[in-house]
Amino acid sequence: MSKVVVAVRVRPLNKREIKLKSKCVVSMSGKETILHAKDGSSSKRNFFYDHSFWSTNSDDAHFVEQPQVYEALGVPVLTNAFEGYNACIFAYGQTGSGKTHTMMGSEDDKGIIPRLCESMFEQMDASTDEHMTFKVEVSYM
Repeated sequence: MSKVVVAVRVRPLNKREIKLKSKCVVSMSGKETILHAKDGSSSKRNFFYDHSFWSTNSDDAHFVEQPQVYEALGVPVLTNAFEGYNACIFAYGQTGSGKTHTMMGSEDDKGIIPRLCESMFEQMDASTDEHMTFKVEVSYM
């Protein structure tokens, strides 16, 4: 795999944003992320990504949960790692934008890293090739 995959995930408004009566100015449709003008005008900017994950309102039909994010992003990275390729997941965004929730999750709703580690060690334990060795190096900043 020689491809960089770019994904965007929109989190729910936090307590502070709700208290300030903030409005979500992002919408998503398939791979498209749309930024609407905060002044309510019809002005908008459209962006296309490999994945646009809508995680704002769990009542929405297109709401994306942690397992779906892992299946789309974590599983391909793990598959490539077991095929001998170096693998990296890079989460970038403003403080409070949801990176930790996506990557780590919570005890009840695991994110990408705990799911990936569980799958990786399960696959390593299930390996029957006695000549196969594994080396795992992880960094988290």
